[in-house]
Amino acid sequence: MKVFLSGIAGTGMSSLAGLFKEKGYQVSGSDTQFYPPVDKILEKMKIQLFSPYDAKNIPNDVDFCVIGNIISRGNPEAEYILNNDIDYYSMAEALYKFFIKGKKSIVAAGTHGKTTIASFISYLLYYAGLEPGFFIGGKPMNFASNYAMGSGDYFVIEGDEYETSFFDRSSKFLKYHPYYLILSSLEYDHLDFFPYENLYLKAFQNLVNQVPSTGLLILNTDYPMHHQAVEKAFTPIITYGTDEAKSANTPDYLVKNIEYHSNNKHYTFTLKHGTKEFEFSTPLSGRYNAWNLTAGIILGFHLGIPTETIREAVETFEGVERRLIQINHIDNTIFLEDFAHHPTSIKQVLQSIREAYPGKKLIVFFEPRSWSLRRNFFQDRLAACFVDADEIFFKDVYQKERIPEEQRLDIQKIKNELQREGKKVTVFDDPRVARDFLNVLDYSRENVVVILSNGSFDGLPAFVKELTTKEKKKLRR
Repeated sequence: MKVFLSGIAGTGMSSLAGLFKEKGYQVSGSDTQFYPPVDKILEKMKIQLFSPYDAKNIPNDVDFCVIGNIISRGNPEAEYILNNDIDYYSMAEALYKFFIKGKKSIVAAGTHGKTTIASFISYLLYYAGLEPGFFIGGKPMNFASNYAMGSGDYFVIEGDEYETSFFDRSSKFLKYHPYYLILSSLEYDHLDFFPYENLYLKAFQNLVNQVPSTGLLILNTDYPMHHQAVEKAFTPIITYGTDEAKSANTPDYLVKNIEYHSNNKHYTFTLKHGTKEFEFSTPLSGRYNAWNLTAGIILGFHLGIPTETIREAVETFEGVERRLIQINHIDNTIFLEDFAHHPTSIKQVLQSIREAYPGKKLIVFFEPRSWSLRRNFFQDRLAACFVDADEIFFKDVYQKERIPEEQRLDIQKIKNELQREGKKVTVFDDPRVARDFLNVLDYSRENVVVILSNGSFDGLPAFVKELTTKEKKKLRR
């Protein structure tokens, strides 16, 4: 079988290409440009790549095409596919048709935590010998890649609520037909796709309504909007939460006693289920990861995985790239990176860092890059997210010229608010400002530097990974 992927260089589409190669298909694809590491990964798989987009790129004898959601009408390949009646699918449709269908679909969805939850469940099932397939938006540290076909009965997938493609404006996760659904959190987001909060809620209600009555819904009750999402569910629900007072009913699994232990840099937490209590220890940073792990633990219990096996999986799960991971350590200065791009996530990440490193100066580099963050929807919430930071560097709004001024996030206003609270704040646009600061930073002092962005941040994380004391001295000359 020959398959052509239009828009192959994205994280999801390049991973889908890898799955097709594992399946034995002949794969080719196109994009505007190919950047590391995707270019090397695709070349290593011997996938023929084309740039720029052109109808001539598509093989005459292609069996079907996959059109990425980066592609819009007017793209020469999309027009050729439509005009010549070639079979085509969105990425989400192709995933279900060729890899998920026939297995029990485990979908991790929600505003926050879905990447970590999907990664942990994949690792837990693998650790238990169940050989799952999986497809995840980030790379789990315990695996060589973010996808696997799997030979077992389960397929784990991160459920993205964003739109599917130009020819299908529904949410991607509606294509995955969950048998087991985890809803980790629910807060209004993706304002470009969901201009009204009720539309965001409706997408999750539609997802809940797909779960069969023989399936299972695992729900975090700490988020009030969840109750609206599941009020018409026809499937069994298991709940978990951290605060009984926030729920109309006590959650089935109460997460409590979340504690950080500086001696071994682990968090421990307890799950209370009826009269039973289960203790767990994790190397993952952040109190919120106790909630993320709990979702997977509950599914493990439901699937009959032994408690000790689950406990060992929690202990050895290393997390996900770009989710509060250490990317360098020079003298007394620690460098961290996280993908946080929503006020709740930003606040949780910085609280966790402050808890883990109470005596260190916390320096934050933040890039407002997502569609929602670049606009002023979260204007009144953002300043409070940085209360645990000592010094903050705000990258100016990404491509701000594309946003009307009356809709644009006002970075200067946030700077003024934080300065009134005694914070040291810098707003910059030239990436050399961040690099110059890091070159003269005294690494011998007790510092934690964290980079927050859901994009490349002008290569700042890559710069930090290569930074050494020797390199710093060389650059000072």
